[in-house]
Amino acid sequence: MKRHCLAPLAFTLLAATACGPATEPECYERPVEKEGPWILSDHYHARKQNQEDYVLDKRTYNYQGVFGFRRVFDHLERGDYNWTSTRTMELSPERLEGFDTLFINLVSDDRPDFTPDEVQTIMDFVEDGGGLFVIGDHTNVYRHAERVNRFLEPMGIEILFHIAVDFPPQHSVAGLGWILVTDFAEHPVTEGVDMISLQTGGPMLGGGVAFSSDDSFADLWDPEDSGGYYGNWTWDGDEEVEPLGPLEVHNAVEYGEGRVVVAGDQNMFGDAWTHWGDNFEVFMNSMEWVSKQDGVGEQPLRDLAPFGTLVALDQTKNGNLGGKPGANGMFSFFVNSNRDRNVTARGSIRLANEEDAVIFASPSIDFTAGEFAAVREYLAAGKKVVLTFDAASATPSTAGFLAELAPEFTLESGGTTLDIATLAATPPARLNGAGTIEATGMELAGTLGIYDVDPYEVDDGPEPTPFLWDVTSSWGDPLVQAKVGSKTVDVMRSKAVGGGELIIMVQDGLFRNRSLGYYLRAPGELNRATNDFQFALLDYLKVEDRPEPPVDSDEEPSTRVCR
Repeated sequence: MKRHCLAPLAFTLLAATACGPATEPECYERPVEKEGPWILSDHYHARKQNQEDYVLDKRTYNYQGVFGFRRVFDHLERGDYNWTSTRTMELSPERLEGFDTLFINLVSDDRPDFTPDEVQTIMDFVEDGGGLFVIGDHTNVYRHAERVNRFLEPMGIEILFHIAVDFPPQHSVAGLGWILVTDFAEHPVTEGVDMISLQTGGPMLGGGVAFSSDDSFADLWDPEDSGGYYGNWTWDGDEEVEPLGPLEVHNAVEYGEGRVVVAGDQNMFGDAWTHWGDNFEVFMNSMEWVSKQDGVGEQPLRDLAPFGTLVALDQTKNGNLGGKPGANGMFSFFVNSNRDRNVTARGSIRLANEEDAVIFASPSIDFTAGEFAAVREYLAAGKKVVLTFDAASATPSTAGFLAELAPEFTLESGGTTLDIATLAATPPARLNGAGTIEATGMELAGTLGIYDVDPYEVDDGPEPTPFLWDVTSSWGDPLVQAKVGSKTVDVMRSKAVGGGELIIMVQDGLFRNRSLGYYLRAPGELNRATNDFQFALLDYLKVEDRPEPPVDSDEEPSTRVCR
């Protein structure tokens, strides 16, 4: 009795398939002759967060889907890279025949281990000229390090059983594990890269091209830890046991005729974080280099326009607020911005006028003259610029932005004009209760309310009271207003400026985690309206004639047994 070879995904073109007996399957999908390199994605040893089974969208709130690899693989296809996966078969010379690169995502102990023959197959494949791109992570999470080190160590890279720990504010987005990396060796993998960010990743030895800071340290895994394969987040005083920084967190080596890249973290390339800083650029550079495509073609993959409208969420003026998961952070806003498959939201570290729109969320760092000039260039190009701030706690930097780009902007409360520079000391009145939306320029209905709740707590206590600030403005035109009782308050206003459109949001708390909710929990009654408001804003920022992501096939990947 033979196994049936079912059709692959619509976007994967494959050629001859050979099927053996069900007791000992030999079913190979070999690449067809097609422009661009071929990648074999190993879903036999690694299923977590893979690009076939998981995609971040407005329905996805599980961890695997939020950090799946769909966006980077969609972009590879857009750049004429071809890929398929192996799901039910061990790696062998026959299975790898015709492929340029083997991609191994974070392996785990809920999948089969590599056999000695597979270890040798991988080493021979690279030595003979193939590319290998391995995704590692912190410590020995899921027992990945001890598995992949068996073929990585002979090639010159060793994943350590540690966490790369660094410190805020210069070297961390949040806590000790969500680190910022700004030190790079000159290498094709790091070309055009200024900053990458790991969400609790691990250090390595051999071939480092990206490094944590001098202040960092390697926190040794505690095998008794049952909460996530962590250590104790403390340097215990022995550099031999816990090396001090700088630590290698992204590595690249040549082995024989082939090339190897190992990343120190999986989440850095997941849909929710791949466009933070230059994470996306490092992934594309890495795939080009291991596939021997660096310098080939008219432009590198990293410069190819991504799918959908490109929105910059500037992080340079607010201390990386979009990456902070606490109550007042905006990580849920950043994740949500990439739930819309027709939007690419970049956690931006530079103003280059490449995006279709730019959002400055609650700036707390003063703008330079050059940065103001860059904002004016966005507006002169006919683009939308959004400023958000909280009417009760505007910073001097926010007041400076308004004075420079919207000098006529004023806020009124109770018939009195407020001094924006001193709002933190003399805030406006707080109107308790959700406001009924009165939108004049956006597709939006229902109610809006700011909440003061911990987004990480399950909603099991008394329902919190929503509120809005009692503020209005005569600047520009109302874009979104809300009525609380008998009072109408402003949420967003807009005005044509310099050929573009300047949008000012004065109820910034609506976009904080405490109002949007936990990014891994579907919006409930408290959060649904604020989430809908954010998606309506993204729709308002969209422009036409942008490349759209491929449509998913209805076929279930798990039914394709001959792979």
